[in-house]
Amino acid sequence: MDEGNLSSGFIAIDASAGAQSFTDKKEIYESELGYARLFRCSRYGRLHILKGLKPAYIGDAFYEQALRKEFEIGYRLEHPHIVRVLGWEEVPQLGHCIVLEYIDGITLRAFMEQGKLTEKDAMKVLYELCDALGYLHGKQIVHRDLKPDNILITHNGRNVKLIDFSLSDSDDYEVLKFPAGTRYYLAPEVLKPEQPLDCRADIYSLGIIMGEMAEQLKSKALAAVSRRCTRKDLSERYPSAAKVAQALHSKEKGFPIGRAVAALLLLLAMACTVYYYIGREPRLLSLPVYGNHAVPVEQWPDSISPHPL
Repeated sequence: MDEGNLSSGFIAIDASAGAQSFTDKKEIYESELGYARLFRCSRYGRLHILKGLKPAYIGDAFYEQALRKEFEIGYRLEHPHIVRVLGWEEVPQLGHCIVLEYIDGITLRAFMEQGKLTEKDAMKVLYELCDALGYLHGKQIVHRDLKPDNILITHNGRNVKLIDFSLSDSDDYEVLKFPAGTRYYLAPEVLKPEQPLDCRADIYSLGIIMGEMAEQLKSKALAAVSRRCTRKDLSERYPSAAKVAQALHSKEKGFPIGRAVAALLLLLAMACTVYYYIGREPRLLSLPVYGNHAVPVEQWPDSISPHPL
């Protein structure tokens, strides 16, 4: 093979040199109360996100295990509305890091604060969130920190990307088995010690987000679904994300369907009226026109008085 012929457009990589290191690293986020920080960087000309520990936590067994747990949960997920976890690497000066795909977008919180949310966007975001949560819950994973800051909206297509599984819980892990998350969005049962959690904890958080959308859009339909999502009694909430999506679909289509049914009933009433009159004697079809009578006066309908000549 002629190594000088690179007309194919592929980059020649010296495998013996190992994987290319990350370049142009720039810190973009540091958790104020948590243990993580995020870096945007480049590899092979493509943007990535590195999630590592704050310097004070690097090497700490508990937090190293927590970061590793987040990687192992995220790495087994493959869904169009969940950020992709690409790998686990030790990066110079940063320690162990989760390698994530770079999402070109903004958080749902910023999206709403900038006044970009429309009714159409809200329904799209909620349907995609329900789809992502249904996928997670099907794998016995509870996100536990669902909030607008952990939902990205892409600039291209305004698609949902659910991020941050640092507090996610599943039966395979015993790390972080204590109340955690953002208080405003937490389901009441999350704050109860030793309380087992299921998908309805995420349904509650989804309902709070939905309620914020409803308030901004003045949507009674979204508010109604939100209220059931956020019931304190677990048994009164929607039992799954799929049921939430069904309720949203019903509310979204309910008004147009009601109008269509009303229009159909009106048409049926009109048809019955026409049928009724067509079935009667034809004398109603013969009307006087100012002395030009189609039929003798004595045969006029009783409801019509003779016109003066």
